Amino acid sequence: MSQPVKTKKTNRNFFIFNRDNGTKIIDFVFHWSISLKMCIFVIQFISMNTILLSIGSNTFAKTNIDKAKRMLTRLFPEIIFTQPILTEPDEEKYSFLFRNVLAKAETEMTPEEVIDKIKQTERAVGRSPKDKYLGKVIIDIDLLQYNNEILRPGDLERDYVQQLLATLPQAALPATSETSEAAAEDASAPVVGTYDDDTDPED
Repeated sequence: MSQPVKTKKTNRNFFIFNRDNGTKIIDFVFHWSISLKMCIFVIQFISMNTILLSIGSNTFAKTNIDKAKRMLTRLFPEIIFTQPILTEPDEEKYSFLFRNVLAKAETEMTPEEVIDKIKQTERAVGRSPKDKYLGKVIIDIDLLQYNNEILRPGDLERDYVQQLLATLPQAALPATSETSEAAAEDASAPVVGTYDDDTDPED
């Protein structure tokens, strides 16, 4: 005599969405996504590097520096610029006064990448190799410091750089106590002057 075939009963409730479990899943996904975003933010924050740039010009200086500032702002959206300062040229081949600005920014770029970008900016503003033989500096942008690494110590020690450095927010960048003391001492050192008008140094 054949045995009856037993059929496996399906628990219909198994296919019914459990609201409590669903809520827990949604909460888990939500908190996981928030945690992931926080991790990404922390990683980006840790990977950011502080840079100090010097910007100078002695030919249509305000126009060219303003142009460079706009381009640099596109590269470094949170960049901060100092007020300009006017200085005498330190070489005989330059006839006109210089307009100078410092800038502080945060970036994920390496020093080599920063230098490459600022050289591109110089060319875009109009700098040409022949200009230096004519005593003209259309625009000059230098990377003075990258985090605690001073790349151009001679430039960083200039009086006007120390004065401008002292005006940057949050005490700016110097890595050594000697440089920090110099900034404080040079804050009142004599210079040609600061200015905010539209007059170019050669006018």
